Amino acid sequence: MTKKPAPRAEESQVEKFRKAARELGTDQSDEAFESALGKIAHAPKLTNEQIKELARRKRSDAKD
Repeated sequence: MTKKPAPRAEESQVEKFRKAARELGTDQSDEAFESALGKIAHAPKLTNEQIKELARRKRSDAKD
């Protein structure tokens, strides 16, 4: 059984995504990916108490 080509609407959506990414100035290089991944991978884990404090601060900021 052969695969059917993707519908034209999906290709259009992909093109819209690519255009938006270019407008935002995203970089498709491996170095940029590794840099972004490094920021995520090395993020410190928060304790439950730190999470609660962060939530309290966010609620407080939202009220102001």
